[in-house]
Amino acid sequence: MYVHIISFDIPYPANYGGVIVIFHQIKTLHQLGARVILHCFQYGDRTAQGELEKYCHEVHYYPRSRAFWYQISLLPFIMRTRQNTALLRRLRRDNYPILFEGMHTAAFVWRRRLRGRQKIVRMHNIEWQYYEGLSQSAGSYLEKAYYFIESLKLQRIEPRVVLHADELITLSITDQAYYRQFKANSHYIPAFHPNLSVESLVGRGEYVLFHGKLSVPDNERAAIWLIEEVFSEVDIPFTIAGMEPSARLRELANRYEHILLVENPDESQMTDLIKHAQINLLVSFQKAGIKLKLLNALYRGRFCIVNDNMVSGMDLKALCYVRNSAAAIRQTVEALINAPFEQNKINERVVALQSQFSNLENGKKLLELIKFD
Repeated sequence: MYVHIISFDIPYPANYGGVIVIFHQIKTLHQLGARVILHCFQYGDRTAQGELEKYCHEVHYYPRSRAFWYQISLLPFIMRTRQNTALLRRLRRDNYPILFEGMHTAAFVWRRRLRGRQKIVRMHNIEWQYYEGLSQSAGSYLEKAYYFIESLKLQRIEPRVVLHADELITLSITDQAYYRQFKANSHYIPAFHPNLSVESLVGRGEYVLFHGKLSVPDNERAAIWLIEEVFSEVDIPFTIAGMEPSARLRELANRYEHILLVENPDESQMTDLIKHAQINLLVSFQKAGIKLKLLNALYRGRFCIVNDNMVSGMDLKALCYVRNSAAAIRQTVEALINAPFEQNKINERVVALQSQFSNLENGKKLLELIKFD
């Protein structure tokens, strides 16, 4: 059972949404007997990783140039910068199925040289809507313009990708409903993740936690909103944890003695922060995007307070306190901060999460879609 997987980034370390999905998908497929030929784009500070060779039959790396002149392409920047002729040549050496991870990697889906191959595209978001949301959350006019133009390009190219893909996979129920309008072969397979069982602790924690990749505009906007609208009004310990916080967020957090900013925690530190919090408080200003942090909070943490956008497309409302206004969030934080988290809450999570988010069961669903010779 050979399959090519094209990843938009090197999926290890698995320390942010999209690469977490890809890494744990690869581990699951390996466990189920598939032989993964992994292709990854290398940029930024991520480097070749021997860990991937434990789970892949082959691993190939391709440089991703982010030169400015790619901005003038009709293709979205995230796609144009991942068009690599060496990748195309390598794909043509056999007839194995190809799984493209995200619109980012899908620029070869319509290529004649891949005609006759099974081509599956996993849509990590409705990407043009996600970038439209980023344009609204971005801090500078230059960033807003980039995200807005990228959104227009992604919206223009999306029908072409959908037309030439044999199967589409989505990470949320709402995304599946959107793509089903255009393609019957659209399937919902939830995100692969690092959790094998519910590890939530009974009893009480001492602080409220917001976590996420803080360099993402939506996460920074959410963290700043929570400081200004919720925790500036209550003297309850609040911790913000994540990668690459901005100077603006640092400065704002430092104004308050009861607010702690944990920068660039490793996986072990983040797990401890989630497990020992009394409340995991997660809000988003856009429905699009992988909400893996919510899954992690439910598998590992105690009480979860979220807004509607955080649970969009994931049937998890019953396990959370859903609040949208700052006043309602503040009131619920004050009500739960000293409440004991009890075993019956953990039992509810075990039933709900294992029925929908088992990696092994979702891996079997994925293998059923792939046409192996």
